[in-house]
Amino acid sequence: RKQRAAAQAIACAESALSGPEKPSASTHSSACCAKGRALAMLPGHEAQAEEQLSKALKLNPQFAAAWNALGEVYWNQGNYPLARNSFEQSLELCGPNATSLRNLSMVLRAIQCDDIEKGSNFAAGLQKAKEATVLDADDPQNWETLGNAYMGEFFVNGKRVDELNKALIAYARADGAYEKLGKRNPTLHMNRGKAAMFLEDYALALKSFRTASEICATPAAGELADRVLELVQRLAGLVERKSDLKAKRLKELTAGMPDNAGRLEHFRSQGPRAGSIAAKVISVVDRKDDIPVILICCDVAGDFFALSIYNAERAKVAELVVPLQTTVEIKGPHYRQITVDELAYPCIRVAHPGDISVSGGAASDLGSAAARPSFSSEKAAG
Repeated sequence: RKQRAAAQAIACAESALSGPEKPSASTHSSACCAKGRALAMLPGHEAQAEEQLSKALKLNPQFAAAWNALGEVYWNQGNYPLARNSFEQSLELCGPNATSLRNLSMVLRAIQCDDIEKGSNFAAGLQKAKEATVLDADDPQNWETLGNAYMGEFFVNGKRVDELNKALIAYARADGAYEKLGKRNPTLHMNRGKAAMFLEDYALALKSFRTASEICATPAAGELADRVLELVQRLAGLVERKSDLKAKRLKELTAGMPDNAGRLEHFRSQGPRAGSIAAKVISVVDRKDDIPVILICCDVAGDFFALSIYNAERAKVAELVVPLQTTVEIKGPHYRQITVDELAYPCIRVAHPGDISVSGGAASDLGSAAARPSFSSEKAAG
């Protein structure tokens, strides 16, 4: 189908150039652009596509569609610097347009460079994505790109968890815009599921991965849905069963904690006004390098909960706490009840490991377990 469409477009372009009269510069430029875009659809024809699009731009340097198409040819070849130059030329010579801004946002985040330049590129990419949504708020691709850019800001520039909330808002706007067009995009739902999973909105993550699997039966979506469900089952089970500790052992663990220590029940009723909470670390949940790091803890009353620590490295946290011995004081905690289907458990979240002080561990707080900003293409797609 793609080859047939490309052949038809090439035939139309050649017909426009082969008339009895010499075509105008505008007609000639448009025909070259159409031919170049068609050739770009055919594997192995990148050089011819580049030649036709370059000819179109020589005839009309203020041809935004040709600049964007040329940039996409370079992009598909992995030549990100030339792709970036094409999109920037489009904006400089043709003025602001959402397609160039969106493409520039994505290519900035694809360029391989040192950490400092990468951080700068991701910040600039986020700004370009915002500008694209301002110019065209009806295009779902603009909102999807903005969501991905917020994801990138979180991982590359070490932004706080709020960036992921902004990503979810952008993905919701993209989903709504796709629905108006009668379309569904599995990549959007995959990325939204990942953002929701990092935020521990496991119900939304599960729904998103299942939707992606319905649209396109990719094993990855099903596997991620299974991972989410398995994690929630594991955490809910550990909390409900109190990590299978006997009542006598649990009493011994909480005996040394001060009676006036903050308790889980205070946060259920009072929220952040309850101040800090003291807890005994029961275990460090083994989930490799997934975000966030999760500890199973209990307060002085013996109530169990999951402690989620963002911007932390699990290996470093594991070095600094001793399960069944370390007591922590959690400052500025955020309480929420995690609920997925019939499963539920209480969760305390902190934005940074430095918000947790430690006694009975290898350090006075967990600040040294802070993670360096890092990016994985598996965490945020372009």
